[in-house]
Amino acid sequence: MGASLSNLTENGSANGRPGLGDIPENCVACVFMYLNPPEICNLARLNRAFRGAASSDAVWESKLPSNYHLLLDLLPPQNFDGLSKKDIFAFLARSVPFDDGNKACRFL
Repeated sequence: MGASLSNLTENGSANGRPGLGDIPENCVACVFMYLNPPEICNLARLNRAFRGAASSDAVWESKLPSNYHLLLDLLPPQNFDGLSKKDIFAFLARSVPFDDGNKACRFL
């Protein structure tokens, strides 16, 4: 059972039938927009197409609040130019210390 199940995640399994890796990346990205970030990260480990879809700016922009530009302005000055939406999401999801490190808040 395990061998046949692992064939599902590869492009074109040994028996010539399509596998999960044959799904177009843009279709996978559309599905990822309905999932939460931990689910997206777990599925990204399955194959190359899923990993590519999980890095799509469209997927991560759907997870960011509409005012994320304003949130970035509240943070200490940094250069956010050139960062992917996934990197911006990760940056906003981490804890930001304040009050001399005694407290922390998260934007997401």
